[in-house]
Amino acid sequence: MVILKRGWGCCYLAALLVSPAALANDAASWLQRMSDATSQVSYKGAFVYERSGSFSTHQVWHRSTDQVVTERLLQADGEPHEWVRRDGHVQCASSYSAGPVWDAASQSPQDVETLSQWYSLEVLGATRVANHAATVVSVKPRDNLRYAYELYLDSETGLLLKSLLINERGTLLERFQFTDLTYTDIADANLEPGAACLQLGVTLKGEQEQPDWQPGWLPPGFTGGPTDVRAFSVDEPAVSSRVYSDGMARFTVFVEPLGEDRLANDLRAQLGPTVAVSRKLNAADGVFLATVVGEIPPEAAERIAASFEPGLESVQ
Repeated sequence: MVILKRGWGCCYLAALLVSPAALANDAASWLQRMSDATSQVSYKGAFVYERSGSFSTHQVWHRSTDQVVTERLLQADGEPHEWVRRDGHVQCASSYSAGPVWDAASQSPQDVETLSQWYSLEVLGATRVANHAATVVSVKPRDNLRYAYELYLDSETGLLLKSLLINERGTLLERFQFTDLTYTDIADANLEPGAACLQLGVTLKGEQEQPDWQPGWLPPGFTGGPTDVRAFSVDEPAVSSRVYSDGMARFTVFVEPLGEDRLANDLRAQLGPTVAVSRKLNAADGVFLATVVGEIPPEAAERIAASFEPGLESVQ
């Protein structure tokens, strides 16, 4: 018994002596596995999505072949909605105005190595989700310019099984959680859209026809991708968009011209974790509307929207 007690004591002491850096490294390795699983694992399942006290249930078929991800989602309650995505781009949707409620790829870390600069990473323990053993990872921001995440990853594959998004007051803003999950090959028929799924006839504009508006301020750690300029038809004005990310959180900036018949006011709206802040921009060749949309605190979005100037490089 003495030997047993001493053995337990040594184990307990060893656990206490594990450094925060070691725990963070372990958490980072789990986040890398999570990112890899999104593009490497095929599965079908059902999940629940909660935002602002509203629940919806969904079915998903997710196929990954040669690093190409194709995904079909069906909303199983309320209004019928369907989406088909390929490598994160929506190919068809049951409504032009209703986007998919969840995108596993957007939740996956893009640059795990730099995340520790902006977030504190920690493995919290183990549990079960959808009858799969799960490892729980905490991702807490080091400032008030981003939200905290609690991620439940499949202990075998690293796939995200459950996600909680939490604000600085500890309030739950968003919950995603699988209720059923099976790893399996996905047939072409499972990815075939229904008749009500409308093809997105987006026309890519070859040349940008408006000033290159850029935010003059970004939260530290956020960098932008390429600017995309698109219109849904030749009769509609082009809208430019650019996605910014710190490796975990994302927001998108949209800029569109306002004609004389298209009036708009500055606005601020929030639904769960998603905030939208718009600001009118005056230029010599017209008036434009810049809108910041993403899962970031409203104060950060408002500061970004207030910093726009034409042709200005983003600074931190």
